[in-house]
Amino acid sequence: MRPVISFLSDFGLKDAYVAQVKAVILSHIPEASIIDITHDIEPFQVISAAWLLSTSSRFFPLGTVHLAVVDPGVGTGRGILAMRKGGHLFIGPDNGIFSFLYPSEEILEITWRPQGAVSSTFHGRDIFAPLVVKVLSDHVLSELGIPRTDPVSFDVKAPMVVHIDTFGNVVTNIPFDRIRPGVSLEVSGRKVTAFAHTFADIPQGGLALIFGSASTIEIVANRARASDIIGARVGMMISIVP
Repeated sequence: MRPVISFLSDFGLKDAYVAQVKAVILSHIPEASIIDITHDIEPFQVISAAWLLSTSSRFFPLGTVHLAVVDPGVGTGRGILAMRKGGHLFIGPDNGIFSFLYPSEEILEITWRPQGAVSSTFHGRDIFAPLVVKVLSDHVLSELGIPRTDPVSFDVKAPMVVHIDTFGNVVTNIPFDRIRPGVSLEVSGRKVTAFAHTFADIPQGGLALIFGSASTIEIVANRARASDIIGARVGMMISIVP
């Protein structure tokens, strides 16, 4: 079966970083299919990366290797993790990027390092990409690291803003069933109570709550950026007001 790799980062596409990571992998596994989740994560925004990884990975085929590199601690002593969950393998830094995926079936802190020079500023190319190659080349994962029981993890149960998308929709981690009619969400001092079924149901420039595609509540506007209207940022706490 053709190996499938998902790739998520905050590298952007202005520079050659994404291409170099892919080149390392494809130089060794030319038949691999590398699918970009996104490379437009706001720089260093681990919470948003964690959310997009967890909500996207479920759509990939079993056996996919998910490489997630949003790594403000690159070059430091932060760990490198490989995690198994539901037939998928996740590789990334130990900085909370797998928070929405825990608990998992197995977590290893990777102690293996590739031979040769390693840039202190580009572990994505020099450590993570070779690790993907190593794993897909039939190496036993347990031989590459040691079990880890206490990975870095955010409190993802607390209601919060977990992502702001291209359209300025404020994505929350609040499941549909936690909200009932008449309840408001308050972010940055702004309460939003109205519910809408579609964006077109909202008066232009107005705000509403909507059932988002990731099965959580989103604060949205019609043809306007809700995030700008209410001053929302990723990581902000949300109050559920009866």
